Amino acid sequence: MLIQTNVLFIFNSIFQFILLSLISAIPRQVVIPGSVLLGGLFPIHESSRNASGSSLCGRIKADQGVQRMVSMLYAIEQINKNYRILPGIPLGAQILDSCSVETHALEQSLQFIQSVCNEGEQQLQFEEKFSSFPQFDMEQNKMFKTRKITAVIANFILFFKIPMISYSSTGVELSEKPRFAYFSRVVPPDNLQARAMAHLVSALGWNYVHAIVDTGSYGERGMDSFRAAAAELNICIDGDVHKISRRWTDEQYEELLLRMRNSKARGVVMFVDEDNLRRFLSNLKRLIYAEKIKPYRPKRFVASDSWGVKLSVVKGFEHIINGAITVAPKVRYLQGFAEYFASLGPSNTFLSEYWQSMNCSEHFHPNFGSCFKTQGHSFKQEAYVPFVYDAVQLVARALHNYIKEDCGFIRQWEECSLAKNGFDGKRLQKLYRNVSLIDGQPPLIDANGDGNGQYSIFQLDERGLYRRVGGWIDHELIDLDVADIRAGLQENTNYIPLSVCSLPCSEGHYKAYQDQSCCWTCIPCDTTTSIMPNKTSCIQCPLGQVPNAELSICQQIKPIHLDWDSPWAFVPAIFSIIGLIATGAVSAIFIRYNYTPVIMASGRELCYCMLAGIALCYGVTFVLVSPPSELVCTLTRILIGLSMAIVYAAILVKTNRLTRVFKPNSALRPRWIGPTTQVFFCAILASVQLGIALIWIWLEPPGTAIQYPSRTEAVLTCKTTLSHLLISLFYCGILIIACTIYAFKTREIPENFNETRLIGFTMYSTSILWLAFGPIYFATQNNVRIQLTSLCITISLSGTVALTCFFVPKVYICLFQPYKNVRTRSSAVGKLVNQQMRFIRYFLKIIFCFIFCVFSFLLTNILFFKN
Repeated sequence: MLIQTNVLFIFNSIFQFILLSLISAIPRQVVIPGSVLLGGLFPIHESSRNASGSSLCGRIKADQGVQRMVSMLYAIEQINKNYRILPGIPLGAQILDSCSVETHALEQSLQFIQSVCNEGEQQLQFEEKFSSFPQFDMEQNKMFKTRKITAVIANFILFFKIPMISYSSTGVELSEKPRFAYFSRVVPPDNLQARAMAHLVSALGWNYVHAIVDTGSYGERGMDSFRAAAAELNICIDGDVHKISRRWTDEQYEELLLRMRNSKARGVVMFVDEDNLRRFLSNLKRLIYAEKIKPYRPKRFVASDSWGVKLSVVKGFEHIINGAITVAPKVRYLQGFAEYFASLGPSNTFLSEYWQSMNCSEHFHPNFGSCFKTQGHSFKQEAYVPFVYDAVQLVARALHNYIKEDCGFIRQWEECSLAKNGFDGKRLQKLYRNVSLIDGQPPLIDANGDGNGQYSIFQLDERGLYRRVGGWIDHELIDLDVADIRAGLQENTNYIPLSVCSLPCSEGHYKAYQDQSCCWTCIPCDTTTSIMPNKTSCIQCPLGQVPNAELSICQQIKPIHLDWDSPWAFVPAIFSIIGLIATGAVSAIFIRYNYTPVIMASGRELCYCMLAGIALCYGVTFVLVSPPSELVCTLTRILIGLSMAIVYAAILVKTNRLTRVFKPNSALRPRWIGPTTQVFFCAILASVQLGIALIWIWLEPPGTAIQYPSRTEAVLTCKTTLSHLLISLFYCGILIIACTIYAFKTREIPENFNETRLIGFTMYSTSILWLAFGPIYFATQNNVRIQLTSLCITISLSGTVALTCFFVPKVYICLFQPYKNVRTRSSAVGKLVNQQMRFIRYFLKIIFCFIFCVFSFLLTNILFFKN
């Protein structure tokens, strides 16, 4: 699907271009006739925008554009004069302007393709034996600069199988084959440049820098490579990578610069093209003069080859970027080029425009050399001029060898089939890859189509001049004088700026790292760690061990468990003892008044079952806080669920009996409502919980384990998990839901048997209680003491709620209103429940206040232990 889309896009672009060419003027170009045509695309003009925001061609670029174009002309002239290379076969060229805009560059490339197609159509008129267009796409070679433009054109050219050589496109993605199968370059890819920049930053002693990049493949891919290399060298980026584009306004630049103002990072790593660099520096200068950046702490720039050694970038900004360090592919001085350039005049459309921009006059200046001398302009060879020259030389030698292999004697070119059918792009590409121009020197282009990774490092002085301070070859820095570079960065006689996030820690402190490995806070090493000799970290002992008194070795922690004199065990134990006493008192009162109407009407047998379950709820506390052992852990698994299951099973059987007795339209006496049967059903329901616990014990035998609430504590406890507790309470939850449903169904029964409200209060209170328990228990997975204490209190409170709601009204009548404890048509308990509901609500409020206080205490301890 992707391939089809690309093909449709290319044909659509061609169609649009053909329509455009019918209504627009012929584009400006330089054409040199020849038997073999080379295509050149250069950023001769800057990009600009009109009022509507559309991209236009701006001012002419003397160094980056004109000099590189002239270098191609110079190389072609030298080749055509050399009888040893392509003798008798003149090399020609068609040179177009990209204006540093992708869309414009694509249009220019289409113009180049169209001109070749037109030649093919003319040839068809005379050569009827051709059944299709000649292989025009094999005769051309293109050389590009701008990375975004190169990627766009390389994708487009792939369709026509035209080989390309770039003299300065360093984008990492251009090394991806077969996506850019016909692309080669005489400069190394950005991943090597990025590694050189990372090594340079590390050599300066920096570990924390800003990162500013162009949006697009060059800036973003280059910075990705830098970050990968920087990570290996423990260099960090301050915040996010700042991405700028040609569409940015001055306000956006101002926002970026103000955000960088107060950062600890002094170094700025940049992968930004020339146009955006000047806009960035222009806004920096404006803000400094307007005192919007105050106080201004000068930034120190480390820039890629897009800055390189260009004078046009720094002109007018020398005083604010003094000391900037740049990286550029290792270059040489092209002999004879300065003389050749000086001998030229306004011989083509681009040179004519440059001639006018220099205010040269044909009446007084026969050539540029004379004009430069008159204007006081010193000519300085642009850094990439030799790369353009080398690229043309490589192609010429490859063409020479290609023709020699196919046609024999080189002067038989017109008779050779290559003159009609063209060259095979892949074969031609192999002839200039991995080939050396000079014997004994490494090839300019390797087998993958990339240039060699050799870079020079420059520093800008206060006069705006670059001086070489080192190099980077074969993945290592060479001839780098760090002290000399730092002297160039020096702000005054006493201070050399460092770009670091944090300073080294003093004695007795270790680095507590923040978001990045380059930023830390120096803090004392506590007693659970040992200080390393290099003071870079505090080594923690393994879990379960603490350092000795000398902090030299780690030793095992002796496990502890809850002691009876600990508040965590003492408080729930006291509460359970009070509960057991109250349960015993209620049981004694029930036995004392066992045959009175109030006790008999309440279902004595089920009440005794409930009291047994409530007593068991209080008794669980003593099991939970006992020293863990296999027996204690077994009883814990059984009793946690069984104690509450007995209580709620009795309530469920009681409500079920009331539902069946008062079932509407039922003339027959319900079966199985006798006391013995009711107790039997209660036992069956409770035994289900017992069975679950026994099966669980059989599948996963209980045992003890050591947990570590903190680095300095080891607690012996039962080997349980969250799932274990859920298994214990799952069945009880079902019983609670069933009891609540039956309580709702029995809300309309006669007042004599009206315990529905008591059941409702019990269920609602129990639900609130366990909902409050859940967050505390789950939030303290690493604190066994709080978990056990909260579990003990919750189970005891569950028994307290049942004891209060079900038995207090009956005990109250037996002790304080004996005159109501007689057999009548109406139930004294039912009336008491209805009349004293306010008292019950008040009593429950007291219980909930107690619950709130207990859980507040537990939450406070949770926060304390977490801190």
